[in-house]
Amino acid sequence: MAMHVIFPGPRTTIQDRGRLGYQNSGFAPGGFIDRAASEMANLLVGNDASEAVLEFCLMGPTLQFDETVNIAVCGGDFGIVFDGMAFPADKAVRVPAGSTVKIKTGKTGIYGSIAVGGGLDLPVVMGSRSTNLRCRIGGFEGRALQAGDTIGLRDPGNGKKDMSWRWVPSRKLISPDDHEVAKVRVIAGPQEEMFTEEGLRTFYGSAYEITALSDRMGYRLEGPKVEAADGYDILSDGIVNGSVQISGNGQPIVMMADRQTTGGYAKIATVISADIPLFAQLRPGQKVQFEKTTVRKAQELIREWDKMWREHCRMLEENAPGQVRILGLRARAAGDGGKRKGGKGTAAQPRSHGWKRKVWKHRKVSRQHNK
Repeated sequence: MAMHVIFPGPRTTIQDRGRLGYQNSGFAPGGFIDRAASEMANLLVGNDASEAVLEFCLMGPTLQFDETVNIAVCGGDFGIVFDGMAFPADKAVRVPAGSTVKIKTGKTGIYGSIAVGGGLDLPVVMGSRSTNLRCRIGGFEGRALQAGDTIGLRDPGNGKKDMSWRWVPSRKLISPDDHEVAKVRVIAGPQEEMFTEEGLRTFYGSAYEITALSDRMGYRLEGPKVEAADGYDILSDGIVNGSVQISGNGQPIVMMADRQTTGGYAKIATVISADIPLFAQLRPGQKVQFEKTTVRKAQELIREWDKMWREHCRMLEENAPGQVRILGLRARAAGDGGKRKGGKGTAAQPRSHGWKRKVWKHRKVSRQHNK
């Protein structure tokens, strides 16, 4: 009736949609760093979209289950291996009782979300099960998972129903080997007027590299210096997910899920909600270029994503395994006349009007890979 952590990975934590409503008291919302991935994983195993998941960075955990369960991993190019078989990301997998599951690292993406059918039996702290490492609250004892931890399941009977036919659209992310520049859209920030015309041209016309000094709190970028008219400091004000600050050395910092509640650097832009999942999956060394858009366009894009997502959820709920026909969020980008660059000519953002059929299969792997 529980999940046992055999190997935790370097920093695997419990996350849900976040601890909302407490920023005025200094508590960061936290929560999913890649909301699309976490909600997809939950859908696959029959959970509510806001259910807590195991979120890991680059290297996934090794887990053992007492009961038969449905699990799914979404986000980067990660896979599930157990009993000599390997399964891809973005589909449900039914794991027999007693099995030891290893999450394999792929070539693209950096964060993965593991959903376990039935939900994790962890206390709700201030409206959330998310782990806040700095405050040591939420999740599993307010810390990253460790070998030997045991987490109960709220509905261990979830595994009685085989959900392995469920899938969600696979996402094409940029591989570090592609040497391409991710295009990420932003709207003007609240202190845009603090930057010179030359500074704005530099910011929007240059490619910036994700540095190794990046984590759930923020991604530090490196590239041409963004010129300010009279310094970069402001009276501290609120920070939102995706805020792009320009630090004192003229380099951008994109604030993420575990961001501080306020900050004293000028914010030149904000990454739109529809593009945060793509940005969150960029690895150190990969490059990004910001494209300016409008609030109205950003709202249209997120509404379009929500509409397609609801339709996909409806089809999975209403159709039997053999009746589901729609497979994918892949086609031309809405409003820009063609495919958006995001890696090998694919649509990097979830705003497609078309659907592409895909057949999932599992494959055999040698037993030594499962050790």
